[in-house]
Amino acid sequence: MKALAQVCFWLGLLSIPASWAIWYVAPEVGKQVMEGVADPLLRAALQEAHAERFGIYVGLWAPTLLILSSILDRKG
Repeated sequence: MKALAQVCFWLGLLSIPASWAIWYVAPEVGKQVMEGVADPLLRAALQEAHAERFGIYVGLWAPTLLILSSILDRKG
């Protein structure tokens, strides 16, 4: 249990910079998905919204994994 708690702890800490990086890299990745949108302003807004949502989604992993690490550490 201690090893799993440590893995959850480190993954939780690593998800913080990963969330930040995804927020800035995801618009580039989303360009391929948004190619079908004809309006360039709408496409840019959708790409930015996608990046923001995906970054927040990954950012929610941090507290989840850190809490899980704490619970597993207490159980072990």
